[in-house]
Amino acid sequence: MKISSRPLAVTAIAVGCCWLAGGYASSAPRHAAPTPSPSASPSGSPAPLPTATPEPPETAIPRLEAKLKTNPNDKDALAQLAGYALQVGRPDQTLGLTQKLLSLGDKSAQVYYLDGVANQNLGRIREATNDFEQASNLEPTNAQVLLTLTELYLRTNRGADAERVAKRATTFNKTDKRVFENYGLVLGQEGKFDEARAQFEAAAKLDPKDPQPLVLEARSYISQKAYALAATEYDNALALDPKNTDALLGKARLQATNHDVKGSIATYETLLADVPTDDAKAAVLVEEYTVYRDEKMNGDAVATLKRAEQLYPKAATVHIAYGDYDVSIAHDQNAAEAEWKTALGPDRNNTDALSRLAQLSLARKRPGDAIGYVKRITEVTPGDPTAWFTLGQLDAQTRRYDGARDAFRHSFALQGTPQALAGLATADLELHNYKECTRAFQAIDKNAIGLMKQYPSLFLAYGRCAEGNRDKAQARLAYTQIKPYLKPGTQLAADVDRALRRVSQNAPARATKPKPKSTAAPHA
Repeated sequence: MKISSRPLAVTAIAVGCCWLAGGYASSAPRHAAPTPSPSASPSGSPAPLPTATPEPPETAIPRLEAKLKTNPNDKDALAQLAGYALQVGRPDQTLGLTQKLLSLGDKSAQVYYLDGVANQNLGRIREATNDFEQASNLEPTNAQVLLTLTELYLRTNRGADAERVAKRATTFNKTDKRVFENYGLVLGQEGKFDEARAQFEAAAKLDPKDPQPLVLEARSYISQKAYALAATEYDNALALDPKNTDALLGKARLQATNHDVKGSIATYETLLADVPTDDAKAAVLVEEYTVYRDEKMNGDAVATLKRAEQLYPKAATVHIAYGDYDVSIAHDQNAAEAEWKTALGPDRNNTDALSRLAQLSLARKRPGDAIGYVKRITEVTPGDPTAWFTLGQLDAQTRRYDGARDAFRHSFALQGTPQALAGLATADLELHNYKECTRAFQAIDKNAIGLMKQYPSLFLAYGRCAEGNRDKAQARLAYTQIKPYLKPGTQLAADVDRALRRVSQNAPARATKPKPKSTAAPHA
């Protein structure tokens, strides 16, 4: 008896939230920040633990490379060169050097830290997390290690671990305001706003002249829609530093939320004079555009875009905003496409533009182009699990199952979600990798049964994998589990009834459909 050959790509599409499916960004605007705002790691991108590096990279790197030619196992030279490789943007080289150090027995916190930063920059989030855990075990009080480990835990949805590590950092670094800001941000993400503000106040006491803790308090109030209290905190921050860009930006956005157009634009103009780069200034004008757009003052909105394009023609954010306007208000897809392609830049590495072009390609029923754009996003940001998941969805939808399998595998390796594992299992089923897909579905059945109940077709896929393994008992169990979640008379119900009859027969199930040929996803 043949296993049904009905493709299950729809399962891979259904079990996740594809960020291309929500329409263009203009329909739900996300403010473009003119200046970096603190994340859960307020210290910013991690830097290597302090070492003596008096030489500039262009001098030190050749010297160290020559030294290693004489003695390839010189641990000190390997460690120094690993740090310099990070400085010049070569985490791949750093990783090779740190792996050699580890193989030589140098398992210090410094080496694990460098290895972790390299893995993080290469998008290997699980490996990076393991490295920073090792570093924190060796140096349990090191603030930078703990800050970065907190950020990694948050990125992988390990909120309890993030809170634990952030709290530990405050215990052992009582004079470092960063750790209190960090702990407050973690608590805020968990909705513990009063506790979060207590940490921000502790940071403010350590440095009363720093407006940043007040800005963070204001943001916590905004999360609770306590806008009047947020406004007070922004004013307090600006009293300490009238040119603080985070405070000005927050105040301008808050005024826009309260429909104070005149006040918001005036604050943005103050911010415009204070930000240093053309890209930052362009982003401020785009923010002004969104104020007018959201108030349906389209004449002022277009005039602001034209002003931005005239002053900062090379700024990608202006072309992205103009494209958003073209597609959502002017209803001119061709003009939008031209703006977004300009925003891509010569290296085609602007992910905001790439995602919009992918959305537009799907709207125009050009899935091959959409795949190319999303594939480019995974090349630019290989550590983004959502981008990989979306690529897997698109590949599965177009029956490029080998590409889908690889994309879902990357997404699962980065974030470990059951949705990514379900996509991987479905692709394995279509590729007749029955052992692999059975193991994956067993893991989902054991650890994320809620997902199976939400998408009952996963039980059907599970059963087909078991049939491919000639395990009729397992297949029958999977098909039986799905029954309570089916509506009688639907196609899925009919498929399950047919499958149950099939596995109840004595003849062994055989998979006779030829394995799909490998297909390469096109580049746009």
